[in-house]
Amino acid sequence: MAIEMTGATVVNTRGTVVTFRQKCEECGYVFDYNKTTIVPAYGSRKVRPFTCPRCGNRQEVTARYVRED
Repeated sequence: MAIEMTGATVVNTRGTVVTFRQKCEECGYVFDYNKTTIVPAYGSRKVRPFTCPRCGNRQEVTARYVRED
């Protein structure tokens, strides 16, 4: 199993605990600090919305487990 994130870049994973950095899908800006969340096994989770300081794009971070086939 792997973790797929929208609106973020995975920094580290340990079981269901994921450390990530928020990333703007519009302009590619990556925040310079880490955040941590727990992703439910076999499900998805909306982490939190954010607004990009560079372009003003507002989006949510979503994390989910995916199968590696």
